Formats: sequence, C-alpha cells, structure tokens
Amino acid sequence: MDVRKFLAALVLGSLMGTSPVNAEVRNYDGVGEYIMSDFETPDVAKQRAKLYAERNAQEKAGVYIKSYSKMSNFELVADEVESMTSGILKVISVNYKMIPMEEYGGIMYRATVLASIDTDNVDEWISKGVSERESLVQKNIELQRQIDEQQKLIERLKAEATDKKSPEAQEKLKNEFATADKIFMSNVQLEEGNRYVLINSDWAYEKALACWTEAIELNPQNALAYEARGYYFLYYTRDYPASLSDYTRAIELRPSVADNYFYRGLCYLNQDDIELARSDFEQALRLNPNMSGAYGELAYIYTKSDPLKAIEYADRAIEYNERNWRAWYSRGLALYNMHNYEEALANAQEALNWGCGDAYQLIGDCYGMLGNRAEAEKYWELAKDPPAFG
Repeated sequence: MDVRKFLAALVLGSLMGTSPVNAEVRNYDGVGEYIMSDFETPDVAKQRAKLYAERNAQEKAGVYIKSYSKMSNFELVADEVESMTSGILKVISVNYKMIPMEEYGGIMYRATVLASIDTDNVDEWISKGVSERESLVQKNIELQRQIDEQQKLIERLKAEATDKKSPEAQEKLKNEFATADKIFMSNVQLEEGNRYVLINSDWAYEKALACWTEAIELNPQNALAYEARGYYFLYYTRDYPASLSDYTRAIELRPSVADNYFYRGLCYLNQDDIELARSDFEQALRLNPNMSGAYGELAYIYTKSDPLKAIEYADRAIEYNERNWRAWYSRGLALYNMHNYEEALANAQEALNWGCGDAYQLIGDCYGMLGNRAEAEKYWELAKDPPAFG
C-alpha cells in the first residue's frame, strides 16, 4: 500500500466527512467514426475511430464526475475532470462496423464503445496530493496536445492524398502516413498504460509496463512514455539504473520539465551519487521554485554536512506542503545532529504522522538520548519491522 496515498485520503476524509454517495460503477457508451484513406491500414483506422468513441464516452462521464466531486465537497476544475476521466475510464467492449464511402473514395469505420467509471477510482484521484494531481493533469494536457497535433497531421496528409502525384511523391506520402501511424499508436499505448496504473494492482502495473515499452518502441521520441516507465521503475520495482536511463532520455526530449530532474535526482540519491542528486534537485527548483519534494530531498542531503541549511530547506518544503514527511524527518535528523533532541523528537513524530517509517528509528534514538530507555527500546523494536500505516 502507498503510505502517502493512504494518509492523504485519511486527511481528506477528515476534512470532507462521509461521502454523500456510495461507491458505484457507471457505464457510458460512445460512438466514433473515421474515414480511412488508401495509405492507411484497417487496424490503425479502427484505433482512430475508437479514440473518437472514447472521447465521446469521456465527455458524458465527465459531466457525472464533476457532479460527483461537488457532492464530495471537492469541486474539480475542467482540466482535472478531463484528466481524471481520461485516466479512469475503463473500456469494457468495443464493436466496429465497416461502411463503404464511395463519395469519399474510402471506407469508414464506426466504433461503438461501452466504458465504465468506478467512483472508488474517483475518490482515489481526489485523495491524491495537490502536486501529484497537478503533475498528472500536466502530463494529460501534453498527451492530448500530442494527439491533437497528430490528428491535424493526418488530416493534412489525407488532403494531400486526394491530389494526383508522381510515383515518387506517392511513396513519400506513404512513408509519412506510416510514421504518423506509429506516433499515433505510441500515444494509444501510452494512454492505455496510464489507465492500467489507476487500477492499482500488480497485474495492472505489469500490463502498464508492457504498454509503455511498446509506446517507446513505436516512437522513441515519446518523452511521456519514458517518464511513465521511469516512474514505474523508480517506485514500483526500485530498478534505479533503469529509471535513471528513462529519465535521462526524458530530460533530453523535455529539458524544461522540473519533475524529470526531481525523479532522476531520486535515482541518483538511491544509488548514493549525492552530488549528481543535489545538482538535479537544484535544477528542478530552478524550473519550479515551489517544488516541495525537491526542497525536502535537499534537506535530507544536508542533514549531516550542514544541519542549519538542512533545516532551511526543510522549512521551505513544509511551507509548500505541510504533509511532506521527508522534510519533517530531515528536519528532525538535522536537529538530532545538533544535539537538540527534544525538538528532533517532535519533528520525527510529525514525520511519523505523515507516513515516514524511518521515523521509528529516529524517535527511538531521541528517546535514548533523553534518557527514556523504555520508550527508546519500544521504537527501536518497531523500526526493525515498521507496521503498515492504515
């Protein structure tokens, strides 16, 4: 279980009270149509029709999600509604119909999808921290921008295909269609992988990994796919070299995204490469001066070498996110190294309140230095096998 997600949900629940509605699954249908040109394959044409059908179903589901969030005293802005709906809409079935379109000189594929929304997934989204939701929204906006640009490209290529061209021009057009199709299918796989993640089970993550890897193989320039897969390696499998590789590639493709430096910094930190980690966290802050996570990690880095600087960074982290357990823990560790055990204990307990398992050891150490052997041993024992939060 993700401790931070559980604690965020617990805090949100205390602010919101009991949800006015019970968990339920709602179904929505959607229809999409796409006319295939001579340069396209039926498989890709079907996927394009399916995309339009999914968007149609998402619009209907979005109306309900917005209403549901209001009933939960947590009104979502339009971008969040769109991002959430795109992420948690589960396609149950899809049917295709092929319709000859003689007047257009092609074939139209009509896709009809049946999709569902589980309000448990809506609640899970709402329970996420502000920064996590903002990151998901921005990634969805970028993905939809890529899809829209690619759709415009296809429309341009289809318009060009109506003109009579030389064999050489026709071959060039054919290659352009093939490239565009790969980019499109890459984004389809990326979006499918993102949806699997929100199901939040072991098999779903494995399916998500397969989707992201396929997205990268189809389009090695798909930065969002590297970011998604890098996050999986970082937090789910703890494969730091693999995550580092993906985030390095993502930075090459999207060098202005602060999150990419932050997560690569975590990879370096977990491999004890402190200087490179510090450099990435600092770069993340140059791009996003309000990033609580980067301040918290820098606080941790300085706990031994410069405790006062660590406290300064921790204070900034907490200013932007009071639930940043890493900042509270680092603050407590810095105070401990300054022999201020009482304040260190208070900070370590605050870190524990927000889900920091490492805080058990620090709390025990503080009690030990304060002469309370019984409490110290109790927390040292808990540190050996920290109990699950929640």
